[in-house]
Amino acid sequence: MLGNLGPMAHVGMQRLLSEDGIEIVGEQQQTAGIAPQVERLRPDIIVLDLDQPESKQLSERVRMACPQTKVVLWARTENLMEVIDPGATRPRWVVSGVPQDLLAELSTVQVIRAEE
Repeated sequence: MLGNLGPMAHVGMQRLLSEDGIEIVGEQQQTAGIAPQVERLRPDIIVLDLDQPESKQLSERVRMACPQTKVVLWARTENLMEVIDPGATRPRWVVSGVPQDLLAELSTVQVIRAEE
């Protein structure tokens, strides 16, 4: 599922994932609608914008709504990700300048698109 990414990041992420054959089950850019949609769709993973100030709190709401969802907080600079695995008590950091590292995080799960 794609969350509160900016418009260009959103389009780029859609393209990157579709080129790698990863299906998107949900998209929700409105912060208030993300946790309820995660609870309803139960995606394997959600990608949020690490640069948005509300994303840290949002990631906690997502984890409460669906504890089995992996949360990837992705920096627009594309060289930093904070990954919160299901059941983890702490995030882990991935520092890389290549999209393949993001795809590696996403390739073990299924991400899906639904109408907003």
